Amino acid sequence: MLGFVRDLLMARLFGTLAEAQAFVVAFRLPNMLRDLVAEGAVTSAAVPVLSAYKATKPPEEFWRLSQTMASRLFVFLAALSLLGVAAAEPLVRLIAPGFAAEPQKLALTVLLTRVLFPLIFLVGFWAYFMGVLNSLHHFVMPALGPAILNLAMIAACLWAVPQASSGALALAVGVMIGGLLQVLVQLPAAARLGFRWRWQWRHPGSKEILRLLGPRTFGAAVYQVSVVVHTALASLGGIVGEGAVASLYYANRLVQLPLALFGTATAQASLPSLSEQAARQDTEAFERTLRSVIRMVGFIMMPATVGLLVLARPIIQGLFERGAFTREATLMTTQILIGYAAGLWAYAMSKVLTGAFYALRETRVPVRLAAEAVAVNVGLSLVLMWPLRASGLAWAAALSNTLNALRLFQSLERRLGTALLRPALAPLGRSLAASACMGLGCWALWQGGGFAARPWLGLVVVIPAGVGLYAVACHVLRVEEFSTARRWLNKLQSAPPLGNE
Repeated sequence: MLGFVRDLLMARLFGTLAEAQAFVVAFRLPNMLRDLVAEGAVTSAAVPVLSAYKATKPPEEFWRLSQTMASRLFVFLAALSLLGVAAAEPLVRLIAPGFAAEPQKLALTVLLTRVLFPLIFLVGFWAYFMGVLNSLHHFVMPALGPAILNLAMIAACLWAVPQASSGALALAVGVMIGGLLQVLVQLPAAARLGFRWRWQWRHPGSKEILRLLGPRTFGAAVYQVSVVVHTALASLGGIVGEGAVASLYYANRLVQLPLALFGTATAQASLPSLSEQAARQDTEAFERTLRSVIRMVGFIMMPATVGLLVLARPIIQGLFERGAFTREATLMTTQILIGYAAGLWAYAMSKVLTGAFYALRETRVPVRLAAEAVAVNVGLSLVLMWPLRASGLAWAAALSNTLNALRLFQSLERRLGTALLRPALAPLGRSLAASACMGLGCWALWQGGGFAARPWLGLVVVIPAGVGLYAVACHVLRVEEFSTARRWLNKLQSAPPLGNE
């Protein structure tokens, strides 16, 4: 949610103009590597092994393994950060070749990249603590880490950017301050649970983590190919439209809001339990947990998808269209958002299914399927960018994500020897029907309310009404996950405000 507020402020200050494009490209480089070598790779490779050690080994072995991870990560991330700072210009020319035609934009992007690249070191250690704490079923402080980063960026937008000669540079400094703070806030919780910094280079469990980390890193690298290609194609303003880099960013951030709140969060929270069940070879519990997560992700992602499709333009217009964010930027971003939203459910499901493979310590299949999806993504992007311009890139991502989710279902069913998708079709169908009722109600309310002149007011009315409509539809259609969500909320109200999961 704080990331959403951050993007509102960025849109008002920078729109889709040159500074926005420079910051988006510079910020994207360390974010790409974050998934490649830090947040995604470290977490998905370390949590299954750490969870197995927690379930089957003495506590001191768990902490020796975690100390070995910290020592190796420190050396690797420090070297990578220095290399990125030194190679900033060729990296920018690679990821945004269209910027070469505008020397000032290129120079600003290179400067911002040099400032932001060491973020990979800070985010890498936040990811390390997230893996360790999640393995101990502690989710609160790792979840607050990105919130700290976003608060620092919000503070920079409100205070530093308006006063600076280069607003984008002031925002980049705010990012680095936030990155440092998000690591520091993990230390008290980690120390309380038993973490102590000790330099240790060898441990038998580190070999198993490295065995999982290699394919996971390769899989992330395969995915990042599509990110690089999309950024490079979006920088070709003459084909896809000027400002496409920033429009893609804003549309993607809107899709990331429900995805991060529920899809990615569910995948991360379920990984330790799935890993422990797999380590104990409790196949029945593993399958039961996985089926429950699949249904719950569908219950949340389907109404989010329908809501974004129905209200795409009002959302963009009401939230972003002010200051430097023009009507033309609204139209482009709306078209892109519709394409991205079409693949939201599939992307969330792919996160869950990939996590299930890693819990089983099976890495080859998700990597192979990721490579297949990226090849489809790149091919479709090159085809669709001509007739659909920037939105063609979003539709390529949606179609390739849908293919990846279906292929992951098929492969995981073969691996487990049981059906996963077919038993979920009926409950998912009820969630989809409830979402369709919600979407029709939201559309009718928007049209009848005359909110076109005041879209922000319309969103305040229509979105809560849509949530209510979805709840009523779920009750009428007897969506089981709706009852589960109500029980969870009742339990949450009676629980302490902070603590372990």
